[in-house]
Amino acid sequence: MKYLKLLVAAVVAFTLFQGCTKEYITEGCQVYTKDYNVHPNDWQKNEGSELPGSDNYFYASFNNPYITKEVIAHGTVQAYIYAIYDAGNHLGAWNPLPFVYPVQIITTEGDKQIVAENTRFEYEEGKVTFILQDLDGYDAEAITNSMSIRVCVTI
Repeated sequence: MKYLKLLVAAVVAFTLFQGCTKEYITEGCQVYTKDYNVHPNDWQKNEGSELPGSDNYFYASFNNPYITKEVIAHGTVQAYIYAIYDAGNHLGAWNPLPFVYPVQIITTEGDKQIVAENTRFEYEEGKVTFILQDLDGYDAEAITNSMSIRVCVTI
């Protein structure tokens, strides 16, 4: 009986490990970095944003030759925005996208509201698109400053 249990355990272990395959990791990945200075006039409003139930957001699209079919299949694309947290001392930090931050809005009645604003990105072969959207569903505030965004492509 002892040998039968040992034989069954060996057969089960052999069967389980037959489905395992080795994965090969290529060392020495390459990282390509491209910086974008997104100006206020680079932003466009999405089409149909005035229609009921539609998303209101601004977007800015740019070419990025580092985003290839190979990157889409096997690599990664990451983006970061430089946000200033102390304008008086010119201090800021790089923040990964999506980046959500509070924006103060003054209503027509003079009331102050805080609305979360989201900056995110999308990519496809040869192209990256940055998206700016208020999370209350209304138009984002007027974009008056340039934004520094860094895109890192790893393959």
